[in-house]
Amino acid sequence: MSNGIANRIGNYHYADGAVRRRTVNGIDYIVGIAGAYNAYGLIGPEHNGIFILDDTNKQVILDRDTEISSGYHGPSQGQWDRLKELMQCSKADFYRELLTNPRSRLAAHVEA
Repeated sequence: MSNGIANRIGNYHYADGAVRRRTVNGIDYIVGIAGAYNAYGLIGPEHNGIFILDDTNKQVILDRDTEISSGYHGPSQGQWDRLKELMQCSKADFYRELLTNPRSRLAAHVEA
C-alpha cells in the first residue's frame, strides 16, 4: 500500500503523521491531509488534500483543500505547509477559515 494512504479515518486515507487535533470554541476538530477518498471501497487518490472533521458533532466541515493531482504517494510540501498554517493560526482565523473556505460545508449556511 502506498504511504499516502496507509491510514484511514472515516472516508479519508492519509499518510503517517498527517493528522492533527485542535480544539476551538469547545469543539474538537481533526485536521489532516487526505491522500485519497474512500467511496465505499473505490479509493480515489485524485480526491485528496486538507480535510477538517468536527469530532465533537461528528461531521465533515471541509475537504479537498490544497488538492494535488494525486495523493497516492503522500502529501506535497504545499499540503504540509497548509496543515501547519491551520494548526498555528489564531482561533479566530481558524474559525474564519471554517466559515469562508470555498470547500466548507459551513460556508453554505452563513448568510451574506
